[in-house]
Amino acid sequence: MGILPIKFPISVVFYSVMAKVILSAKDTSFELQHKTLFKGLNLTVKQGDRVGLVGKNGSGKSTLLKLLAGQLEATKGVITTKGSSYYLPQLDFSLFGSTDKIEEYVSRQGVKWSALNTGFRKWFKENEIKPEQKLQTLSGGEMMKLNLAIAETHNPDLLLLDEPTNHLDAGGIDILKKFLTTFSGAFIIVSHDPFFLDLIVNHIWELEEGAVAEYGGNYTHYADQKQFKKDARERDYTATKKKLRKVKKSIEAERKRTDRSRRVGRKEVFANNMPPVLKGFYANKASGTAGKQGKKLRKIMTQRDEQAASLQKEKQRPLRFILDHDTSGARRTLIAINDGTLGVPEKTLIDDIDLRIVYGDRMVLVGKNGSGKSSLAKSIAGEDAAVELVGYVKRSPSARVVYVDQKYQIIDPNLTLIENVEKYNPKLLNEEVRRQLGRFLFYKEEDARKKAGVLSGGEAARLVFAMVTAGSVDLLVLDEPTNNLDIETLDIIADALKDFSGALIVISHNVHFLERIGIDTALIIDKKKLKTMCSSPADPAAFYNEMVSSMSL
Repeated sequence: MGILPIKFPISVVFYSVMAKVILSAKDTSFELQHKTLFKGLNLTVKQGDRVGLVGKNGSGKSTLLKLLAGQLEATKGVITTKGSSYYLPQLDFSLFGSTDKIEEYVSRQGVKWSALNTGFRKWFKENEIKPEQKLQTLSGGEMMKLNLAIAETHNPDLLLLDEPTNHLDAGGIDILKKFLTTFSGAFIIVSHDPFFLDLIVNHIWELEEGAVAEYGGNYTHYADQKQFKKDARERDYTATKKKLRKVKKSIEAERKRTDRSRRVGRKEVFANNMPPVLKGFYANKASGTAGKQGKKLRKIMTQRDEQAASLQKEKQRPLRFILDHDTSGARRTLIAINDGTLGVPEKTLIDDIDLRIVYGDRMVLVGKNGSGKSSLAKSIAGEDAAVELVGYVKRSPSARVVYVDQKYQIIDPNLTLIENVEKYNPKLLNEEVRRQLGRFLFYKEEDARKKAGVLSGGEAARLVFAMVTAGSVDLLVLDEPTNNLDIETLDIIADALKDFSGALIVISHNVHFLERIGIDTALIIDKKKLKTMCSSPADPAAFYNEMVSSMSL
């Protein structure tokens, strides 16, 4: 069930109209490496605006944020900011190998540790991180929360956030939601989580082909308006086709009348019953009528072709691709763990594990960053030798278990797409490899033969699924599969997983994605214990809130 659109009271709408303009972009264009990314943008952000910026990966969302933040200079046009702004970028993974102290990093962001520490406790617990601690000791979620604390200390009039929910655990996302809903300034946020956007925004900007379309309301309201427009275009297209058939019939009838007139005219001339001038008059009249009808036909045909191209563009991809799976052992136990303990040398991550995974299960694995989610997922899949799972552990010897990590490390960037699929599935024939790539939308020869290192995040995700699902799969274990994916690619994967009948374990905090794939069970890691919570995915908001409240945040 979708989230109902937010209904704004009249007073709020009036405030938005009268509110102070914080940022305006007039006739703004930006070119990068001889390519025009944006052209003629006219945008306004007012006090109290909460804008969600959406669009496909590669459409230029991050570049647009940097442009509005003043980090890039427009090729043409004027961007005016009245007040302060702060840009919060995506996580820089190079920092995770840095030996710099946290205090030094904070200072480079223009904030003193003492000032940061004033409101620090709502982000971190006592002694959770220390100023002398090195950046390389932080998890992705801790790094993002540190950046949020820095942004809050700047107290900007306009905050620009680039995918801040990536790498945050459920607790971190809840903190971010509370922060943004109480933030006194305006913000623009890039996010691929429709559920999260529904909770925090009152405008949607859709970036597509260098232009920004603005919609009022939250994400669900935007999606409804998009669907309404699409349905209207399809109705118009159908009406145009009917009109085309009618005009063609009219022209054909006119052509027959013209031919008949000409035949009659010739007979009359030969019989000396009609003067040649009069015969020419009737012929020209018929020809002129047919010419007008022809112009009308060409105009309608052009209109129809444009509509067809527009609709075809929206239908470039199939609505779903099917994962192979074995239905012969329906509801059989794949993995059973009793009195299990998961840990590394001298450290226990989770103990007293009692877990049974049955063919067809749909589970989400949640917990705070560092609680052991990925370690448990890898151990279930038999992928992590560094983490030991002891106790009674029984695995079905015939079950095929596939693990996909969030960085897609099974891809060799130096190999082509064909070579990557062949390497992971050495028994596949070349024609089967091509067919598999085609199922995941790599149809063209040039796509199949390009190096995997040049793929976008969405393309890499599709390649991974092409690689790991070439054979039957009994259990899929997915570690943050939605990070860095645009909503369109996310929905493609969700459509495939929705029809997958094997067992599924997913690490994700994207409630929209969990709802789409039918997750109904949560495995929650809290205080080194694993507990199970079952809930209907029909109410994603309740499911999410229950997951968050069940954890010690």
